[in-house]
Amino acid sequence: MKRFAATALMLITLAGLGCRMQHTPDDDMDDMEMLPCLTPTSAVTNQDAQPDMPMFAKNSPFDANQGPLLNVEPERMLWAKSCLYEKAPDLVVEKWLTDKPEIQGKCVLIEFWATWCPPCRRSIGLLNALHKQYGKDLVVIGISDETEAAVRRLKTPSIEYFSAIDTQHRMKDQLEVRGIPHIIILEPEGYVVWEGFPFLKGYELTHNIVEKILQIAKEETR
Repeated sequence: MKRFAATALMLITLAGLGCRMQHTPDDDMDDMEMLPCLTPTSAVTNQDAQPDMPMFAKNSPFDANQGPLLNVEPERMLWAKSCLYEKAPDLVVEKWLTDKPEIQGKCVLIEFWATWCPPCRRSIGLLNALHKQYGKDLVVIGISDETEAAVRRLKTPSIEYFSAIDTQHRMKDQLEVRGIPHIIILEPEGYVVWEGFPFLKGYELTHNIVEKILQIAKEETR
């Protein structure tokens, strides 16, 4: 895992810095859609909900005196607890709304979302595309803490990846998610190698980043 983390930090993070998703007219969003939706149960202030992400996560293979990001201003915001390079909490859901995915030996993308959240609805298109292109090696899962009826009422856009609900929001609470959509990507051993809001300017989740994660995972399992 340490070698995976070192390679991922150099390739994935640098690929994300300054990276922009290809813009089309359909991608236009108002200012509210450029930020996560704070969850209704959150009692934190907006300022508290947007802490700076540390330049190096606490389990990073690099320390504060070396590494490729040493001279980069840390501007990334997280609306959740950082667990980069940590083992993710157990995947626990109340009910699968699709078939239950087989995650053994695969990379896993988990998004915490809700139907009432505009950027969450926008991210469905991104996750559909990732599922379609990388589904053989990447399991894409959306988890909502709404009721089954609420999720099933959302017809457009349609969800093509794996979907589940957990009204007890157990995994979400362990990650202290305060703003959605929030995504974590796990390598095959279950360690988090990417985290955050997928549309954060300068740190967008792109196909290029996903490809690098999958490439590293394949090299590690050879």
